[in-house]
Amino acid sequence: MLNKLFCFGVGFTGLQTCEYFNDQKWITSGTTRDRNKKVNPNIELIEYNPNKGKVYLSESLASSKILLISIAPDKNGDVVLKSNYEDIANALKTSVKRVIYLSTTAVYGDANGSTVDEKYKINPQSDRAKSRILAEGQWTDLCDKFGVTLNILRLSGIYGTGRNQIRNLINGTAKRIIKEGHVFNRIHVADIARIIYMLSVSDIKSDIFNISDDMPAPPQDVVEFAARLLNTDPPEPVIFSEASLSEMARSFYSETKYIRNQKIKEKLGLELKYPNYKLGLKDILKEELNR
Repeated sequence: MLNKLFCFGVGFTGLQTCEYFNDQKWITSGTTRDRNKKVNPNIELIEYNPNKGKVYLSESLASSKILLISIAPDKNGDVVLKSNYEDIANALKTSVKRVIYLSTTAVYGDANGSTVDEKYKINPQSDRAKSRILAEGQWTDLCDKFGVTLNILRLSGIYGTGRNQIRNLINGTAKRIIKEGHVFNRIHVADIARIIYMLSVSDIKSDIFNISDDMPAPPQDVVEFAARLLNTDPPEPVIFSEASLSEMARSFYSETKYIRNQKIKEKLGLELKYPNYKLGLKDILKEELNR
């Protein structure tokens, strides 16, 4: 069987993952809503929007060994399953050996500063977190039906080149919002891609994993550190109650928890390349200055 990855959603994380798999001599293909998206020519792209008509994917999926889901659900759950259930079911019956679903640590809700591992009771509070739980259940049911391994990865806040506080400072969009006691974890996209690959070539059974760094921190600390790297002043501080934020951004500030990532590290014998945001931002700095 070909070593082939199919990725639903070749966006920020999906693209990094496909490129990592290409480096390991895998064949990669996936979907995008942007027909003009510029990517490595080794990644076969299929224009696809599950909310705008059906695109048949049976041929592309038929030879895939690993299926990665990186498209957000809606209020009814997973949009990919709704649009292409038969194509996916046929692939699970024939070629796919493992499904990796990218979820979020938001499914745990607000832990009031407690440490959260995979046994912590889920308590989704935002609509997007509730949708994720629904989608997790749908993929669990489908993979159980066909006896296919499913790994659900609950991701902390994702950052990397092009999406980080250094870039926000350069663009003039950084905000230094202060909320007493608020912390959360992050995870560098390069570590996500490597974890997905390591799972794909492992014999690890169906399971749920928290994917985060080792250093939860207040968001203003990250902005201030990025400003020091750029040798510039951070934005003026803004009290959370007075900040102008999108609904999604505000939801990040409504939940405080320390994510425990020991399970994935023990299962894979993993050492994160970027165990904290300081190492991640230091590595990103040169790339951002040269963009």
